[in-house]
Amino acid sequence: MKSYLKINKFKAPFDISWLFKKDILKITKILTSKGADVYVVGGSVRNSYWQEEFDNIDFSISISPNEVKELFKNIKCTIIETGIEYGTLSVVFNKKLFEITSFRKDIKTFGRKAIVKYTSSIEDDARRRDFTFNAIYLNMKGEILDPLGNFSDLVNGKVRFVGQPKKRIEEDHLRILRFFRFISKYPSQNRSINLKTLAAIKQSKYLLKKLSKDRIWKEFKLILSSDGVCLALRFMKETGVLNILFTNISLKNIENLVELEKKIISEFLGKHYFNTFELKDPILRLSILLDPKEKYLERVLSLKKNEIKKLNFYNKFDVFPKNFKSLGFNYGLEKGLSLLLLYIAKKKNFDIYIKSKKFEIEFQLNCKDIIEGAKAVKKFPITGIDLLQRGYSGKKLGEILEKLKKVWINSEFKLNKKQLLSKS
Repeated sequence: MKSYLKINKFKAPFDISWLFKKDILKITKILTSKGADVYVVGGSVRNSYWQEEFDNIDFSISISPNEVKELFKNIKCTIIETGIEYGTLSVVFNKKLFEITSFRKDIKTFGRKAIVKYTSSIEDDARRRDFTFNAIYLNMKGEILDPLGNFSDLVNGKVRFVGQPKKRIEEDHLRILRFFRFISKYPSQNRSINLKTLAAIKQSKYLLKKLSKDRIWKEFKLILSSDGVCLALRFMKETGVLNILFTNISLKNIENLVELEKKIISEFLGKHYFNTFELKDPILRLSILLDPKEKYLERVLSLKKNEIKKLNFYNKFDVFPKNFKSLGFNYGLEKGLSLLLLYIAKKKNFDIYIKSKKFEIEFQLNCKDIIEGAKAVKKFPITGIDLLQRGYSGKKLGEILEKLKKVWINSEFKLNKKQLLSKS
């Protein structure tokens, strides 16, 4: 077992009670049974410090993958060897996934692939990692090992590449988007970025074209869902990354939408109509960021069918109705409120309007109208059978039904069945 006397080591100053759960103790007992050094590293340590949830636990170990396999030879578990050529084995134990990666150095890299060399040095392993806060190791005694002296970056939420940014990006092109994803997650700590880092991203931005649409969308969706989306997008525009992905963008519109969302959170979230409403919706934000006529979206992002349908729905609203009750009636509460946000965020005088008393009055009235419209759907007194009995059928029946719905909305939902039918 290698000694790490020169490495900064100290008791973990955060809750690590999860480390001593039964399954984790069993796994680590197996891994250390032949004297190997074993650590938890990466996202589980990072998220644990930031008091955020995490699903999988990543182990780093001082022996090769084949030696790890040998340790599990007589253990009831499933071993997945998909990443074995890069030093990683996935072990499903008691229905939980554990990723175990050998200490390694990357000898040669190809985007997201590499030729690796196994090592017994934790320092070598730390130097090949992406960001400094992901190069923090936790041993089974509950001690932190900080091989590169970057624990302060974890504490402060500072996003920095390990070593040379350009080299880290060449090793794995997705790190460009992961960098901005973490910026968006912790905006207040990352309002200024090292010029060398920005230059490296600017020089390497074309490497994004080599990534799959799935990977790009997975990261970009997380950026869009975050509190610091606007800061991340500004840096992405400054470095040319946004222009690699899209042809027409509007940062001002999405900045308006995010400001509006913050106002809702601070002033209106207690209202019953926003209790279940999804703020920070990545599809809503995507729709206002991009030009509705963006031609190359499907070449860059791999959206699911329901996401495409939702995006197309938002994109078709260039002109909004004067009567907001129709939004609630025709599209339901959640979509109606989302459309209201788009309507306000796209106002040309948004900066003045959002601070005015007029906004507060109109916003609450519009919300009330949308709620009333959504509730009125079940009370609409006309059915298709009513119109069939009056001799309508096929396309004409549908047209008359839509006409009567508009009449009913304009009547403030007051006309009864007889009155509506008289207008058919």
